Amino acid sequence: MKILFIESPDLLYPWYDDFLEAIGGRHEVILYEYGRPVEEQFRDIDIVVDRGGRGTHAMIDAAFESGVKLWQVIGTGLDHLDVRYIQQKGIPVANTPGLFSGIALAEHALFLMLCLAKNLSTALNNIRAGTFAKPINDELEGKTLGLVGFGASARALAQRAWPLGMRILAIDTVPVPQNILEGLHVEFFGGPQQLDQLLAEADYVSVHVPLTSETRNMIDQRALRLMKPTACLINVARGAIVDEPALIEALQGGWIKGAGLDTFAHEPLPLSSPLLHMENVITTPHIAGVTWGTSKRRGRAAAENVDRVAQGLPPLYQAASVE
Repeated sequence: MKILFIESPDLLYPWYDDFLEAIGGRHEVILYEYGRPVEEQFRDIDIVVDRGGRGTHAMIDAAFESGVKLWQVIGTGLDHLDVRYIQQKGIPVANTPGLFSGIALAEHALFLMLCLAKNLSTALNNIRAGTFAKPINDELEGKTLGLVGFGASARALAQRAWPLGMRILAIDTVPVPQNILEGLHVEFFGGPQQLDQLLAEADYVSVHVPLTSETRNMIDQRALRLMKPTACLINVARGAIVDEPALIEALQGGWIKGAGLDTFAHEPLPLSSPLLHMENVITTPHIAGVTWGTSKRRGRAAAENVDRVAQGLPPLYQAASVE
């Protein structure tokens, strides 16, 4: 198989190296070069590996002309990619879903929760100012964690939060077997219609759903108003799931206590954003899933799909057809 690997030069490492290691020389891998003509780089390519899912229509057209057999995304979200356009060309699309980044996202969500509980921003400002023994902090013990979405990353977070003494609530569009819920100590599980109940009960609301037309702005002004004034919102999923202006209003108005955010509606986040200047907000630059472990797991998953296509087998983790 002849593979074209697409990624901007400043974000290649470690994803490209880990994919090459997983391929192990079994197939030829060519690195896409921005600035060179698109069509000639896709000539005779069998598989496209797109780190982050940012292929353009011009790239997709060139892939179709070349007879590409798979558009493999190294990443979970497909919201940056015109999946319908690729599928209309008859090219299967696959990603590396949440099970490959779930550990990283869960750890980062827990990190954000701890930063908020321990008032990290205020503590840093105090020690730099010579102020000691303040602020008084919170504990996660006895707090309620509400998981919006109960896929791989949410389950991994539940697995880590329960030993800290947290109650676990969760909702999802897909039913979850009772043995899994019991194994993860989920006290309450419901469907999307129970979102309001979860928002009202949780001390930490953590978002773990993909960005779709149904989930865009699902955490809006109404939802934020339902949360406790002592509650915090955690988002390591996609920024546009949260209505950002409404969140800023909620934080400034004291509707909720704080927020831990790794993703934003527009990235990079404008330096003028109030989210960067609030002591009750912890922000990180979309790095929740950016770990050595995630890179290696995703690289191996993408390489497995290349081998499957080479053997005439269907790829794993195909995106559902977009009508």
